Amino acid sequence: MKNYVLGLLLVAAFNVFSQDKSYVEYYKLVNKAEEEFVLKMDSSCFMYYDRAFALNKPFLKDPYIAAQIALYLNDSLRFRNYLSVAFKNGMPLKSVTASKFIQDRYYPDLYKTVARLYKQYGRQPNVDKALLEQICVMCYQSDSLKLKTGGDSQQFHQDENKTREFLTELLNKGVFPNEHLLGITTTEMWTEFYKKTGRKDLYAGMPMTDTQYSEECELRLKCPMNIVLHSQCFFQQNKRALFKAVEMGYLHPKDYGILEEKSILWFKEKSTNPAETCQFPKEIVSYNIFGFDPRSKVQTYDDTAEGIQRADTNRAKIHMQKFSVDKRKKELEEKYGFAFFFDFVDRP
Repeated sequence: MKNYVLGLLLVAAFNVFSQDKSYVEYYKLVNKAEEEFVLKMDSSCFMYYDRAFALNKPFLKDPYIAAQIALYLNDSLRFRNYLSVAFKNGMPLKSVTASKFIQDRYYPDLYKTVARLYKQYGRQPNVDKALLEQICVMCYQSDSLKLKTGGDSQQFHQDENKTREFLTELLNKGVFPNEHLLGITTTEMWTEFYKKTGRKDLYAGMPMTDTQYSEECELRLKCPMNIVLHSQCFFQQNKRALFKAVEMGYLHPKDYGILEEKSILWFKEKSTNPAETCQFPKEIVSYNIFGFDPRSKVQTYDDTAEGIQRADTNRAKIHMQKFSVDKRKKELEEKYGFAFFFDFVDRP
């Protein structure tokens, strides 16, 4: 019965995001576009963005970043064009203010223009609703148990082990649930889930450090990655399948790098989860994503010339942006208020 249900979910998933075209060229073009901009700060990047978006369904962050660049360069035509690409692919209106750069210009100058664009091009994301509901149930159960019993209880481990078994089955079929299948995490997504299943928001009433926070502004699907990150063995056990998912557009290269570095940095010799029986990774692979971690016996960050070269060699193997480009993007974020990073860390 379990395999039958999984089969039905996969049929629906492939109907939503069915393609046999590799994303390798897409990553190459987007990486080149970002590099052109951070080095030249001019419009030479746009030809690469245009080719990428014509080639594959974009990750929503990419046309959004391109729109920010166009706005910075006072290119209103391209700003509208790239926002329309994002809207057509399911980006919510709330996501537009994800960057401080756009926030500072939104009222009153841009709001009417953006609202008109959304009315004309806005689309609800084409998602696998059955798979989305199942993933939401799994994530809700995980959060509920974590709040009730703590993140180190056996009940919590057992529940997340079952979820990771399900994700492994999907990976073995060539699929990892990301935004292309399920859309990005939004307030509306959870509101509909609560209404349909009769559940309540677990975090309602809890104090928020940022009252302006909106999940839509993170431009990513959070839950599956969260549950995978909680495991120190999942990456090792599924490394080949995860890389295949990267190349077929089901997982972003940066997320792959995050999973690999965390499988090293968060490794515990004695795990309280009885299902986590893997050994410490034999190969220490560094992408220079995470900085120095005093809790880890092995570090993956090395900003020496040799360390940066090694990180860039590893990044190239997984189609990830160069360290020097990410470092420059971080500088531009701090200087101008751009939003370039939409992942689990805000460091290059």
